[in-house]
Amino acid sequence: MKMLKFFIAFLISYSFINIAQAETTYKSFTTAKAELQTMDWNGGKVTMGTLKGVVITSNSSDPALNGESIQICFLRVVRIKDSSDVTAHCTLTDKDGDISNLIAERKQGDASSGSGGKGKITLLGGTGKWQGKTGSCEYAAKYLKDNWQTTDASCVMK
Repeated sequence: MKMLKFFIAFLISYSFINIAQAETTYKSFTTAKAELQTMDWNGGKVTMGTLKGVVITSNSSDPALNGESIQICFLRVVRIKDSSDVTAHCTLTDKDGDISNLIAERKQGDASSGSGGKGKITLLGGTGKWQGKTGSCEYAAKYLKDNWQTTDASCVMK
């Protein structure tokens, strides 16, 4: 009986160690150019378009994830009075051709120069090294002159 209890305790401890080791953290920095169209809608504005740029992933607990990726996003911004709803559906393609899919969402700012805000990215997995990898990031976006944008993110992935 003592041996059985020891074995069960060992399995539980080993499971927690494996769970902790399965978590990957990293930072990313994005520079992108937006091509947007805006229309008046329902007393506010709706903006839609694309963001295309480069993402640099660094400080990863899995060094294979560090490096540059090409980002393409479809962006939608709904701004009515002081309320914002910003959503971007993105794919990132790294140097190996592996693709990561994500959704970035925030309730602050819009896509105009001088705007931006903090939000959350949901990591949806992808192909190659990104297959089955899900998680989330906290991010801050800044919209600059001439439709340029930067984003800093801190991510946790399983």
